[in-house]
Amino acid sequence: MKAETLKLDLIGRLMRVQKTSTLQRMDELITQAEMETRADESMDAISKGEVLSLDEFSQENRKWAKENYTK
Repeated sequence: MKAETLKLDLIGRLMRVQKTSTLQRMDELITQAEMETRADESMDAISKGEVLSLDEFSQENRKWAKENYTK
């Protein structure tokens, strides 16, 4: 089954669920899966050297804030 078909099937099934506790559990499982995916992506980026030093990060944050919050 293709991912898009599976997504649509899951949406339909979730729409039929009535118990709040079941929906909350599904939300927790999806959140956990998202966090695991993000952690894997971060670990891959680290292993590839796609990282910034804390100083570079701080400088980029200040630059971004200045561009977005000054009039």
